[in-house]
Amino acid sequence: MLAWVGVTALVALLLWMVVACLIPTFHAPEFDQQLYTIRHQDLRDNNPLYTDLLLKSIKKNNGYLVLGTSESHTHENANYFDFLNEDTSLHCGFSIIAGAGRTPCVYFPLIQSNDNVKGLKVIFFLNPAYGCGKVASSNVDYFNRYVSPTIYKRSNHPKNQDVDNILQKNKGNILDRIEDELYYHFDNIRRKYYQDLRFRIHEEKFSEELTWINPAFVESLPSNGDRPDSSQHNYQLNVSADFNVHSYTLHPHPEETYRADELRTMIHLCKERGIDIVFVAGPYNHIAFSQVHPDELPKMQQVTKGMLHVLNEEGAKYIDCTDLSTVPGTFRDWQHHTSYGGYLIYQRIKDYVEKENR
Repeated sequence: MLAWVGVTALVALLLWMVVACLIPTFHAPEFDQQLYTIRHQDLRDNNPLYTDLLLKSIKKNNGYLVLGTSESHTHENANYFDFLNEDTSLHCGFSIIAGAGRTPCVYFPLIQSNDNVKGLKVIFFLNPAYGCGKVASSNVDYFNRYVSPTIYKRSNHPKNQDVDNILQKNKGNILDRIEDELYYHFDNIRRKYYQDLRFRIHEEKFSEELTWINPAFVESLPSNGDRPDSSQHNYQLNVSADFNVHSYTLHPHPEETYRADELRTMIHLCKERGIDIVFVAGPYNHIAFSQVHPDELPKMQQVTKGMLHVLNEEGAKYIDCTDLSTVPGTFRDWQHHTSYGGYLIYQRIKDYVEKENR
């Protein structure tokens, strides 16, 4: 009985794989709008249906791709890219991909393997907090969350030793690599059904699942840049009123060189691949450091200066927002800005975009 069940399951699996080969690939139709974002999993899997559409839609609309770490997540109120999309005077859209640990290295595989990046305009938010704690010297867990080592290994990317050196420092263990390899093969077959076959039968479902830049998303956002109300913000420490500054602490490591190497590699790779990138040199919570950990403040200042040093030395374009570090009302915790901070950052980016598009 068990042998019969095993044989039946094996035959069914082989049939599932064979039929998948007969399903033609679904190609995205033409759209005039600019995509707002795509799912993290589609980016990790380097799914061309979505990654190509995102990049092409941004360039077609003369827009920008905004990249950042956890500070660039959508806030309950608004963040800098929300204000940018609300500002119709800029005549361009801002797509967003952001998440905790999305530092430059997680984009290396996409930049190397996708030819649609040529001519792309990118705004990359650099958070000095990533020069602190264990993430100051890379983080394998974050990297594997956003990058498939198997896909990178199999892609026909141009050889770049600096990129390989950075990615080698984010290399997981053998079990992680085996799991990723198995998932890669399984997902390639599964995608033929849940994507190619599904959208060929019901093409309208494809457009229904996409997220476009739409002014209706942001029409209710505050646009006056008011500081947080004192009942909601602890101005003495420059954090939200309900945030406990002792719940966690950032420990700066200016002696670490990994983030500087990663940033240099990003600058070189973007130049090599024809990407027009501008960095946002983000602020840190100077007020909280000076009040709670004054002994750590000089190190945090070194981390920030080190970031600026790399940008200047490499001749990279950047928008300096580090002076917002001392502005009350700009932070909600140790490393994430408030909507007010987002508004101030939006103003700096707006000035840059206006000058670039004159």
